Amino acid sequence: MSRILTAEHIRKSFGNHTVLKDINLNVEKGDVVSILGPSGTGKTTFLRCLNYLEQPDSGKLTIDDVSVDFSKISKDEVKRLRRKSTMVFQQFNLYPHLTVLENVTLAPIKVRGMGKKEATDLAMELLGRVGIARQAAKRPSEISGGQQQRVAIARSLAMQPRAMLFDEPTSALDPEMINEVLSCMKDLAKDGMTMVCVTHEMGFAREVSDRVIFMDHGVILEEGTPEQFFTNPQHERTKAFLREIL
Repeated sequence: MSRILTAEHIRKSFGNHTVLKDINLNVEKGDVVSILGPSGTGKTTFLRCLNYLEQPDSGKLTIDDVSVDFSKISKDEVKRLRRKSTMVFQQFNLYPHLTVLENVTLAPIKVRGMGKKEATDLAMELLGRVGIARQAAKRPSEISGGQQQRVAIARSLAMQPRAMLFDEPTSALDPEMINEVLSCMKDLAKDGMTMVCVTHEMGFAREVSDRVIFMDHGVILEEGTPEQFFTNPQHERTKAFLREIL
């Protein structure tokens, strides 16, 4: 397997509060990595650092063939980095005045310079892949939350990323809509998409992940295969977390 993502010594503070304390992570091509941990422990901040939605104080990041040093990153490097990964958020962040199809074609046309027909063909293929091609002409307010999140996933796929970052993508959904989004993510995993997922969905982490990472107070306390993590956790804090969650 080939390495897709390498994060080295990522640190991030907000004022006097240190959120990330020397985080290191390696992700191989096709891996699904689930990041678990209590709320407020830095999981989302770390994920946002990987897409430079938060600017780390220090550290290095390589995604595919783009390497950056956060202590001296340029605007051009930010653009190159963001073309390598896309992020799916808790809230869907769709443009309400655009149709489903227009939401998916916007970035390929504006950012990648793709022609309208090519972008439309790609978008329709991806909307079909996530099971909502029939909703292409509707606006976000006319479809369900689960469908909106699948549009967000199609929009991310349209940028043809080397890795996809998911920030608790089911947390804003009603219970009956969660499974349709998780099913879509499982299909992506089967297709070999490299994914880093902050999630509270223990079933997904256990069933789909290649590796599970446990974060607490800005550090990675434990990582391993789902089997190792869920059946034989090593750290007392991990054991306490699992007792509470499961």
